[in-house]
Amino acid sequence: MFMVPAARTTVPSKLLTAVMVAVLSGALVAIQGKFNGAFSAAGGGPLLAGWVSYLGTIAAVIVVFACRGKLRTTLRRIRTESSWWWFAVGLGGIPIVISMSWGIPLVGIAVSSVCSIAGQTLTGLVLDRYGVGLPHPIRLSRMRLAAAVVALCGLGLAIVAGGAGASSPLVMVGVGAAVFFSGIALALQNAGNGSVVARTGDALLATLTSSVGGGIVMTLITLAAWLMGAFDVRALGVAEWWMYLGGPVGAAITFTASWSVRRLGVFRLTLAVVTGQMVTALLVDAFSGTPVGPVTVISAAVMVCATALVVLDPDAQSAVSHEP
Repeated sequence: MFMVPAARTTVPSKLLTAVMVAVLSGALVAIQGKFNGAFSAAGGGPLLAGWVSYLGTIAAVIVVFACRGKLRTTLRRIRTESSWWWFAVGLGGIPIVISMSWGIPLVGIAVSSVCSIAGQTLTGLVLDRYGVGLPHPIRLSRMRLAAAVVALCGLGLAIVAGGAGASSPLVMVGVGAAVFFSGIALALQNAGNGSVVARTGDALLATLTSSVGGGIVMTLITLAAWLMGAFDVRALGVAEWWMYLGGPVGAAITFTASWSVRRLGVFRLTLAVVTGQMVTALLVDAFSGTPVGPVTVISAAVMVCATALVVLDPDAQSAVSHEP
């Protein structure tokens, strides 16, 4: 008599697949941050680390297209079909690459990750409400608001737990603010890539155009900084080869996020990414010797709870398309 209808408690298999892809994307974000952060700390600096990462992303996507035998077709599509904003979308990824490369060596990957998540979460609520990058808008339901509150509680716990890892409270606040606003920019990029996928049907093409757009601007910024003597080009010769892997990992991140956002929406994508990102971040910090306290572990668990809340939201399930 009081049973809840099955339609409101069962999560569609296609949705679960999209959530798992988003979880993978989150794990890759944490891994990329460690690669770029290591490159930066080895003497390259955050700007050079970001530039190398962008070049690696573009190269990785081009190699994939070439291996699929679709490079010429793809270049022809870009020449005949693309609009300027396909490339401008890529600008949203620049702040996160630089801020994470700068912030991770100072406060650890877990705290840096959760600050970016807060920016993405709040922006995702607004973008989904107006249907940016989605087939239909997703109303601001009580369950989505509850998920946002829970996620912000997790953010607060992570910042408190990570305070001891920063050189000073001022550094902690500065890194947190920088990564928070870079998370907002990243949410806008994810929504923009979702719009490109809607027009092209190809998440890899969206990955290429956004990476090229961001890479061009990143190259100009890096060139200007070099001309002003901000870094020595000899810093490109960092000791460990694996520090250059941030770019290929970035290609996988953009592709998985572009594919998932049409099925999840920006807000739910962000919280699903948290599951992979926070758990992986904690493991990376633990194995690399960065102190991980119990409060940080609790903050990750709180983020996972927020993800579960929004994934089970029936309003969002019915509003987002179930593309093949």
